[in-house]
Amino acid sequence: MLNTRLNYGLILTIALPLFAIVASVGTAVVAFSRGDPPLPDQYHWEGDKLDHDFAQSRRASELHLNATIDLEPARGASGVCHLTLTLDGDTLPLEVDLALIHVSNPALDRHVRFVRTANTSTYFARCTPLPPARWHVELSDPQRSWSFRSATTGLHPSAVTVSSSSPADE
Repeated sequence: MLNTRLNYGLILTIALPLFAIVASVGTAVVAFSRGDPPLPDQYHWEGDKLDHDFAQSRRASELHLNATIDLEPARGASGVCHLTLTLDGDTLPLEVDLALIHVSNPALDRHVRFVRTANTSTYFARCTPLPPARWHVELSDPQRSWSFRSATTGLHPSAVTVSSSSPADE
């Protein structure tokens, strides 16, 4: 009886480390023979786009972009929304593009082009009320010389403020 227990103990003492060694060698073989393929040669384009996005955002920060967007269509104005924009040291564009990106349902995404009225900082566009949800907001000029992204905090955004100034700037 004692001899049988001793045999099982000896087998476990040798078998467990041996199994770990065999499993490690097997894992190394799989990793070297079927590892992830190298990145394609055209992969750099994604980094270029990201650099371009950062440059547009930096430009918006340099201009101290500040916009208030009223996304609740005015009563009696047949679905017109308002946007007020200020930019330091730059002339206001004639049009401004607003992208409203739904956080989970791309079918609800909206793109609105606001048109400036006369020589004011106020823009108008036709729009419909947004359904309650969280939204990502991107504001840019049509030439995309500047762009700024933000997110709404409320579930039913009727008024959104987009500002590139950081708390340190204020």
